[in-house]
Order: sequence, then structure tokens, then C-alpha cells
Amino acid sequence: MPGINSDLGISLLILGAGLTVIGYLILDSTPVLVLGISVIIMGLLAAWGEGALERTQLELARTGWVNVSVLLESLGVANRAIYMPSNTTEFGVTMALVPLVKPIPPSIRLPRGFAVKYGAEGETGLLLYTPGSAAVTKCMGAGAIGGDASTSLTNCLVNHLTVARGIVTTISDNGITVVVRDSRVGELYGNELTRSIIGSPTASLVAAVIAESLNSPVMIESEEVRGRDLVVRLRVLGRGA
Repeated sequence: MPGINSDLGISLLILGAGLTVIGYLILDSTPVLVLGISVIIMGLLAAWGEGALERTQLELARTGWVNVSVLLESLGVANRAIYMPSNTTEFGVTMALVPLVKPIPPSIRLPRGFAVKYGAEGETGLLLYTPGSAAVTKCMGAGAIGGDASTSLTNCLVNHLTVARGIVTTISDNGITVVVRDSRVGELYGNELTRSIIGSPTASLVAAVIAESLNSPVMIESEEVRGRDLVVRLRVLGRGA
């Protein structure tokens, strides 16, 4: 994925180190410890570089996403992720909130952490740094994301990151439909549970850019492959603060 490997790698290294410490020192949990080590490996691979090693990186990184899927399954997670704009998180970046109980957007600014509490009834969820998080960070730095979702998708994914040949966006009362033409984003986690919760890597990029552009929580409702195109349907959950 051109231009975002380094930032994604550093973020995964930090997340992996945190999970390793939590699993070993706090929870005394072997599965969480193994997950942390796997995420560290993913971070090293993501930061390693591009070119001839890219395919090998992706193949090896899939083992880490399998462990993420195992963690989500063990927690009984069934809700789709809610993509949150950067000003709704204390991290200051666009992230995906995976609700553990009620799939509703938070009413407060999300605190730092992997497992977070939010809402009047003590709702909890997992706050994840996704492929879309890395993409938005890069595009925001280049001024490629503004208040128009369609223009932002084209400027970010086509013109700046060059990970797609074209973008067609249709906005209606029922949601937003985005057709990504000839995506060049690598497949990170196949058909694992992770994909059903945070979407494919391409869908993750789309959802994160739209959430940031509209300053609103966004959820991926479905995605469909049509030849070389990917059709992503999203629902806007309400304007952010």
C-alpha cells in the first residue's frame, strides 16, 4: 500500500507492545500475550518496506490477523465497527470502534486505550487502528480531505495514495454507495471474522475517509466485488461534535 506502510507499522508495534504487557503482567493470559507478539510481528512487517517483499509481508501478516479474529471471536463480538472521525478520539486520528454490546455511536470523546468505556450505560468497545486510519493520517497531512466526501475519496485514494484507478460516489437518504475501481490495496486478512467486523482493507479506507470528511460516525453495511470493482455501502450514523 504505497506511502502508509511506515505509519501503520509503528502503530501496530505500539499496539502489540501494549497487548503483550497486558497479557503477561496484568491479565496473565497466554492468548492475549500471543496476540500481542503477533501484532508486533505485523508491525515489523508493515514497516519493513515495499517492493519485492510486499507479497511475503502480506502472507506473513495474515497470521497476525487470524489471531485478531480469534480474540474477537473469544469475546463474542458480532457488531460491525463504527468508524469515528479524528476529533472524537483522544488519539486525534480516525479509528474504528468495535462495540461489544450495543452498536450505537458514543456520546463522549473516546479515551485513549484498546478497551474503552463510553455512553451513559457504561457501554464498552475495542478501539482499533485500521488501514483506513493510516490512510486518513497521510491524506490529512497532504490536505487531501475536505468537507465533500466524494472529492475527498478521489483526492485521497486516487490522487494522493494512488491505491485505486477511480472512485464513483452516490449519496442518498439511505446512505452512501462507493464504487472503487481497480483497487490496489493488498488483502490483509482474507475472509476471517476481522473482515466481517471492520470491512476489507479497501472498505476500511473508504469508511475512514468518509467519516473524517463528514465529521460523522460511519458504519460499513455491505461490500460486493463486481469484476475489478468493489462496491461499498455505508450508513452515516450522525454528525460528530
